[in-house]
Amino acid sequence: MANFSTHITVAAAGAGLLSVLCLQVGLVQPREALILALMGTIGGILPDVDLEHAYPSRIMFALFGIMAAFLVIFSAENDLSIVELWLIGLVTFAVIRWPVWTIFHQYTHHRGSIHSVVAALLFMFLAVIFSHHVMGKNSFVAWLNGLFIFCGFILHLVLDELYSVDFMNSRIKRSFGTALKFLDTRNHMKATALVCVTLIAWAVTPESAAFWDTLLSKQTYQIIHSRMLP
Repeated sequence: MANFSTHITVAAAGAGLLSVLCLQVGLVQPREALILALMGTIGGILPDVDLEHAYPSRIMFALFGIMAAFLVIFSAENDLSIVELWLIGLVTFAVIRWPVWTIFHQYTHHRGSIHSVVAALLFMFLAVIFSHHVMGKNSFVAWLNGLFIFCGFILHLVLDELYSVDFMNSRIKRSFGTALKFLDTRNHMKATALVCVTLIAWAVTPESAAFWDTLLSKQTYQIIHSRMLP
């Protein structure tokens, strides 16, 4: 399994490159590109939030709390006072760091349901909902934020699988296959619950027609090709 430093470095690098691409193509503004990079970085460490009650887990939830607080503050109305912005940030951090952390660890174990493609979809949908309803982003940018969460999440799973292969000794470690999976079927109740929550989250996401039209448009990739090289 790749360590925390590797995950956050690779996720930040990948998200940064993709956010620059989105900025240069004209999909987002500079401020939104920065948030996209942050979203991708968060996605790159999300699969390890189910670590046991230890310092790494507390550090990650504190990091998530700080990132979420800044995202909310950056998206808040400009007419709010400094004290109001401070309070919004502190409340956001406190909710994620303690209540969410406590509840989360009561129902998860490491490399279980969270280490799956379905979980990546769930976090993607939650990011879309959060971006649209809390951060006030339009549906297109909200779905872009969700996509960056998803890409960072999948990148984490792929890295863990790659680290399960010892290329020097040409052998596969026992952990191979536990990181990148569609769904953890060892616990049917948790797997079913995860699928149900994911479907509910998908059902309440904002409309995505503009997002998919842009993502699948031939013109989008023609613009990318024309801007890729000097």
